[in-house]
Amino acid sequence: MISAKIPPMVEHDTKEARTGKAVIRGVLVGLPLGIVGMTLAVWMITGLDAFDSFATAIIPGVLLGAFGGGFVGVTLSMEE
Repeated sequence: MISAKIPPMVEHDTKEARTGKAVIRGVLVGLPLGIVGMTLAVWMITGLDAFDSFATAIIPGVLLGAFGGGFVGVTLSMEE
């Protein structure tokens, strides 16, 4: 039987890697916050039921969460 060892993952601590991690973390936090925030805003402003509010807010919530989270991630990883 042939056994192959998988080499350990090498952690690169470069500026690009830190920026990429910060952007991914920002997007992962921003997406749910954007969707929930937009759904609640549409729900309170329009008076629609919860499902219709979610259906109305899904695209703007995804865009707000992805772009906003990515922007926050980039700004947090910037050095002076």
